[in-house]
Amino acid sequence: MSALVDVGSGLSPRVSVLLPVYGGAAHVGAAVESVLAQTFADFELLVLDDCSPDESAAIAEGFGDERIRVVRNERNLGQVATLNRGLRKARGELVARLDQDDVCLPRRLERQVALLDAEPAVAVVGAWVDVVDESGRVVDTLRTPLDGVVDAVFLTLRDRLPLAHPSVTLRREPALAAGGYDESVRYCEDMDLWRRLLLAGHGLRVVREPLLRYLVHGGQQSSRHAEEQRANNEAALERFLAAVAPEADARLLRLLFTRELDLWRELDDGGRLVRSLELLLDGAAARFGLAPAERDDLERRVRAHVARVAAAGWRTGSVHWRRVAPALARFGGGGVRFAAAYAASPALALARASLGRRSAGGERA
Repeated sequence: MSALVDVGSGLSPRVSVLLPVYGGAAHVGAAVESVLAQTFADFELLVLDDCSPDESAAIAEGFGDERIRVVRNERNLGQVATLNRGLRKARGELVARLDQDDVCLPRRLERQVALLDAEPAVAVVGAWVDVVDESGRVVDTLRTPLDGVVDAVFLTLRDRLPLAHPSVTLRREPALAAGGYDESVRYCEDMDLWRRLLLAGHGLRVVREPLLRYLVHGGQQSSRHAEEQRANNEAALERFLAAVAPEADARLLRLLFTRELDLWRELDDGGRLVRSLELLLDGAAARFGLAPAERDDLERRVRAHVARVAAAGWRTGSVHWRRVAPALARFGGGGVRFAAAYAASPALALARASLGRRSAGGERA
């Protein structure tokens, strides 16, 4: 049994909802109300008070509902350590996440529990999300499907897994067996855990239904710590790539799949990247036990992405592009589209040079 486990006593609810709070008095009441209004009633709500400087915990206690448990940290631990404490304290076999400024729609737990019951190999299930501003207006939506292993692998490569952290319900034991949240990757601890669960052979899914209203505002951690979040996430993604294909160049693969403009500043050997892509496809097929049709599907998606990157690379103005991109275009099978871009690029370079000369000399009267 994992060292993270903290066995509770008494009757266990099916689901433990983890709600970390810190300075959330303005919003936490609505979050708690949305949990208490769930159509699936077999849950406990763990309000994890990280030494909040306001009345967040008291607001939760004020509901007087026996399903609410307030767990108070003796000192401020930060969200990741607080979530790991919540995993230890949780009594449910399933753990649902919610942030203090978000709200669940009434059928959220019902729909996610039903999917987990229907698919025992799935460890994490998210939901479609409506992103709202502080006036309650929907400003964005998350509607990406996540229906099987090929979706999970390809979207992980692209760093586009549609698993918004406060929208997920997960199986507690696999999360504990994976070591819980990694406290060294702050602000992207969720994506790191999903990748580790995928590497361990667990499925990831999304309920194709809006079940969470996600509030965006300037005080969120992701807004205040964007640079640290980006650096930690990039390092974690490279670890995932290295685990799938140890002999591949994980950095170049990450740039190819996520930061395409930066790729052309570093890539000076298209053949090296193609070799890494071949190793990645073989490694993914073996690591995730892909059937031949699934392997073909993943390869088709990867090749299409590579073809698009190769064709669009001329926009960067990189001196490397004309030399190394043809190898990527051949791998991607995007010959016609790439040939057109390749043929047009000299004219584009001349036009840029002409504009540069005019700018340096000033406009004519």
